[in-house]
Order: sequence, then structure tokens, then C-alpha cells
Amino acid sequence: GQVLDDLSANAETYQDHDVQYAYVVDAEDRLLGVLRLRDLVLTPRGRALGSIMIRNPMSVPVTMTVRELARLFDEKPFIGLPVVDEKGALQGVVQRAVVQEVMAEGSAEDFLRSRGIVGGEELRAMPLVGRCLRRLSWLAPNIVLNLVAASVIAVHEKTLAAVIALAVFLPIVSDMSGCSGNQAVAVSIRELTLGILRPRDFFVVFVKEGLVGIINGCVLGALLGAVAALWKGSIFLGLVVGGALALNTVLSVLIGGLVPLALKRFKIDPALASGPILTTCTDLCGFFLVLSLANLWLDRLAGL
Repeated sequence: GQVLDDLSANAETYQDHDVQYAYVVDAEDRLLGVLRLRDLVLTPRGRALGSIMIRNPMSVPVTMTVRELARLFDEKPFIGLPVVDEKGALQGVVQRAVVQEVMAEGSAEDFLRSRGIVGGEELRAMPLVGRCLRRLSWLAPNIVLNLVAASVIAVHEKTLAAVIALAVFLPIVSDMSGCSGNQAVAVSIRELTLGILRPRDFFVVFVKEGLVGIINGCVLGALLGAVAALWKGSIFLGLVVGGALALNTVLSVLIGGLVPLALKRFKIDPALASGPILTTCTDLCGFFLVLSLANLWLDRLAGL
């Protein structure tokens, strides 16, 4: 009855709060239980709170990080949790919606950085020079990285000249493998952000991503190989293109899954650096595999 009277007397104050539960504390503010408003309203006014509250409710320490909270809310259907200090004294309440909002802001920032927008959010209302510098800080190093990948083509120039059809499939192999690798990057960065994954979990990621890469690589390689074989009527062209895509998919998925862990261990932002590394490795390995496999059957592919 005293609690109901207090709620009525301070109704205007409590209107600003999303009140669905009340937390019961002792004289030293130590958390004792949680009280559902439904139980409060439907219980005779003379009953003590201790008889209807849920004792020893789940709580979180003030030292818990937002990532740990996000993982906890993913596992538990709570709309909020009480926060206590080292002595068990109630310090406040953390709501699911607030944690999700903070995590969403972090994900948006990671997305911008992964796309080369460095230094936070970019708006077109910002000064032109500042916007250019933000983007160039990511784009300029890519020139060097792409020159390295292009050098593989230069080394195999004779092979490419003998089998012109390979020029059609080089970007396809590179792009398809890159898409697979980007999926692995996204999963690793998300799990690192949520605290599910640790930089030391190399073997776990290697095994799980390796299996995905092998299965997807075989499927994609078979599809592209069949297209190449039917287009030019050459089973060997299909084997070269399909085999290169299959192998490169496995490599790109492993690189995409493991590179964020390595960068995190060396305290480098995975969202910023994983993309350029994956792109270069995917192009480099893709070009190398296609042209090297073509060399093995060059006499059967010449003129295609």
C-alpha cells in the first residue's frame, strides 16, 4: 500500500520513466529482489513487498562492458537489468534498447571505416578538403596493393595472350572469392565486437571457416567451370576456371576469417585494415591460380 501511494503521489515524476519493474533494496541499498507491477497492483495492500518480490534477481556489475551486455541480452529476454557495485548496492538500471542503440552506432562506424571512411561519420556538408583526405588515407595505399596484384598478370603475360578467354574469367574469380572473404570478415568483426570471439581463437575460426570455404568453393567452382566449358567447348578451360575459383574461395574465406583476429591482436582496427588486405590477397591468389593452372594445359587451351 505504501508503494502504491508513492506511485500515485509522484505520478508526474514517474511518467518520464519506462516503469515495468521495481527493485527492492535493504537499508544499505543492496539489491534484494525485483517486483513486477502486475503483482504489486493485484496484491492486497497490507502484504509486505518481501512476500511477493522475486528474490535474488539477475544483476550486472558496473564494470561490465557494453559488448558483454549485448551478448547477455542476446541470450536472455530481459528488457532491462539492475546494475550493482562490488558490495551489491543498486546503482541503476541498464535497458536493452539503450545497449542495442549503442551497438548499432558502433556497427555503423565500423561499416563506414570498412568502406574507407576514416575518422568517424562523414557528411556531405563537411569541408571538401577534409572529406577528400579522409577517403584518400585509405585509397592511396590501395594503389601499391593493386600494383602487386597486377604484377602477377605481367609475369604470365604470354599465357594470357595465348588464351584470351582467361581475361573474361580473371575478374569473376577475383570478385566471387572476394565476396566470400567479405562474408567471413563481417562475421569475425561482429563476433569480436560482441566479445564472442577472442584473438587467440585462430584454430576454431580456421576449422569452421575452412569447412565453409571448401563446400562453397566446390559449389561455386563447379558452376563457373560448367559455364566456361559450355561457352568454349573445352573441359580444360572449365577445370582451370572452376578449380581456381574453388581454391581461391577457400583461401579468401580463411583470410577473411583470420585477418581480423591477427589485426586485433596487434591492436590494429580490423574494420579499417581487413578490407584492403583481403582485396589484395584475393586478387593476387586468384590471378596466380588461374594463370598457373592454365600453364599446366596450355597446349590444350591455346587459341581459346
